[in-house]
Amino acid sequence: MNKTLSAIFALVLLAAFASCTKYDIQGSSDLQNVDGRMLYLKDVVDDKIVNLDSCDMVHGKFAFSGAFDSTRIVTLCIDDQPVMPVVLEPGTISVTLNMQGQTCSGTPMNDTLNVFNISYRKLSERLEDLAHQQSQAIMNGEDVDAVNRRLAVEEDRLMAEEEQLVSGFITDNFDNCLGPYVFQVATRAYEYPILTTWIEVLLTKATDRFKNDPYVKEYIDAANHNRDIMTGVAEPQPKLPPMPLPKPKTPNELAQP
Repeated sequence: MNKTLSAIFALVLLAAFASCTKYDIQGSSDLQNVDGRMLYLKDVVDDKIVNLDSCDMVHGKFAFSGAFDSTRIVTLCIDDQPVMPVVLEPGTISVTLNMQGQTCSGTPMNDTLNVFNISYRKLSERLEDLAHQQSQAIMNGEDVDAVNRRLAVEEDRLMAEEEQLVSGFITDNFDNCLGPYVFQVATRAYEYPILTTWIEVLLTKATDRFKNDPYVKEYIDAANHNRDIMTGVAEPQPKLPPMPLPKPKTPNELAQP
């Protein structure tokens, strides 16, 4: 009888280990003032930020390894400063931190997210450059109204391109962790949950898995409630979605001691 119980217990342990998948993260950095600092993998669990793993930076190198039960996105942090998202998935994940930015590659979903982040970053930089173009044009003596009209057209074009990039990426990744993550990144720019045109169009084709993601569901419920308030259907009862991790720091900010 004892041998039978031992055999059953061993099988249970074997099944438990088999259900866990290993992750391996190999990182490097040439940023100043980061050697000796602690790095963490952080996640949001029950609306609280928790540390999943930690290591220290030694001569510009760091590494994480461990087991996980499901593929998900976590945040790589230096001390308490968010740096970048990392998808925990099987394979060797390569992370590079330098003054040009941050990259995470080597596995399928990290490669996919990395390509999106590069495109999104380029669009954001072009939008931010519009203010510089305005100042430069005015200093060159151009007509202010003409400059503003031209830049407004360019801003609308870039915003439409950004919305198309975001909604297209989410649509392609409805049924994995990338879609809800990018939806969260895109919507946290809003002051409060709202249903914009691109979100409404997105929801018309969204899968049940995407719509039932905890953040997505909470956001949509809050946005619908806010719309009801604005139309007089409901009384104000603020309900906000779970707070995401703070916005990642720039390379210059990370280099600060």
